[in-house]
Amino acid sequence: MTMAPHPVVQAIIDLSAGAIGGAACVFSGQPLDTAKVKMQTFPTLYRGFVHCVVSTYKQVGVRGLYQGTTPALMANIAENSVLFMSYGFCQQVIRFAAGLHKDAVL
Repeated sequence: MTMAPHPVVQAIIDLSAGAIGGAACVFSGQPLDTAKVKMQTFPTLYRGFVHCVVSTYKQVGVRGLYQGTTPALMANIAENSVLFMSYGFCQQVIRFAAGLHKDAVL
């Protein structure tokens, strides 16, 4: 049986995992979201999703597909960090309330 890390260390691990997960979500989904918004804003300009992505890439480059990333990145990192840390904290509360060992798997 392994020992659980100190609660502060576990909170930092959870915060970091949430931040990395939030960043990965934004970086992987932002180009798709940008194309979706452009297609909604200019419905007659693009023939379809691929045409929108290719046109944006040709006009502005990769940077054009990541417009508006900063606010989404900040929001997702903050949201996922708090979510992951709260989830870990709630697990500890449940273990304590149920009288389980602090390493018990829920």
